[in-house]
Amino acid sequence: MTRLIMIRHGETNWNVEQRKQGRNDQPLNEKGQAQAQLAADYAKATFNITKVWSSPLQRCASTAASFDLPVATSDHLLEIDYGSWEGMLDSEIAARQPERFRNGGISMDPPGGEERSNLPVRARTWIHESKIADEKGDVVLVGHGTAMKGLLVALLGLPDHAMENFEIYNCSVTTIEINPLNNGGNRLATLNYTAHLATTNGT
Repeated sequence: MTRLIMIRHGETNWNVEQRKQGRNDQPLNEKGQAQAQLAADYAKATFNITKVWSSPLQRCASTAASFDLPVATSDHLLEIDYGSWEGMLDSEIAARQPERFRNGGISMDPPGGEERSNLPVRARTWIHESKIADEKGDVVLVGHGTAMKGLLVALLGLPDHAMENFEIYNCSVTTIEINPLNNGGNRLATLNYTAHLATTNGT
């Protein structure tokens, strides 16, 4: 059985400021670097890691480098393109386009950016091209918060709107047990696990 260990990148200054990062190539801040090392130490002590995948953006690549293993990258793992929202504060977007949220969820795609419905499409392409179901052992994937939501619905066979139900923190660990028959039935083992980050959270 293959386990996919999904780790969101460490913290950046734009995360702290609550700015939309998207494809903007922000580096990890000091806390993010510490988070990355803690996540890598936890994962290496807990799982039998045979491969590491990452988005090519530096906040993910720097997090993945903490594993001291070769890293494969894929553009299918990039964060959503936020278009004209990139660099904007969440509060600014909410003030300018209050229609973004409706009926308890996100009802508007980023202007000039990527449609949210494309995230599970990209995820399924990565699942097929990476041959993740054929791997032996445990595979780490370092990715982005919104793109990882697309991966979750693709891996678990959920409808697209289920992306709104997930919360994924910086350097949290989410584990999926992959069905080797590649016919669905993957199992969510852990979601947004953060106990390994206690020293960076002041606890």
